[in-house]
Amino acid sequence: MTKINAELFGSAEAVHQLAYGNCPKCESTLTLKHVGKSTFLGCSAYPNCDYTQSFTHNDVATLKRIDDSHCPECDGTLAVKKGRYGMFIGCTNFPNCHFISTNHGARKTAEYTPVTCPKCKEGTIDKKQNRFGKYFYACDNYPQCKYVLNEMPVEQTCEQCGSPIMLLQNKDKHTLVCAQSKCAHQVHRD
Repeated sequence: MTKINAELFGSAEAVHQLAYGNCPKCESTLTLKHVGKSTFLGCSAYPNCDYTQSFTHNDVATLKRIDDSHCPECDGTLAVKKGRYGMFIGCTNFPNCHFISTNHGARKTAEYTPVTCPKCKEGTIDKKQNRFGKYFYACDNYPQCKYVLNEMPVEQTCEQCGSPIMLLQNKDKHTLVCAQSKCAHQVHRD
């Protein structure tokens, strides 16, 4: 029968030091901290040392350099990169230059012309993209007006209820539906 080494289980501090290491600022042990729904490593000497380390890494990886393209801001080389929200084209001189190309759309989407917001009548409804890549349409007068649509609005008056905009359905690009949920009037266009 083998004997268990008591030094391994002698102190909890030794276990934490082996598991998470020491703080790079003050050499104290790092411990797991839980705040709300997030978990991270923090220094055990917290009020005196404020070092934290996240478990999630949102690093940007360079996948491929585009040799024949140049950054319009710093004249550096552009590259295809992968980040938190997917792939994008950005400058390779990243900490010094924050250029990101926005006109490289791989998918052709229907052209969108902004329309006047029917709720506040001051702002315009702009096309926006959420963090998952899905498009939505919201009023640019946001804190005061919270009008949001999931389908593309078109400036055309509804014949039944008089609503100033109609929605272009995603599944059938030739059908317009009234933006008012109670109306649901449909118009087929060519």
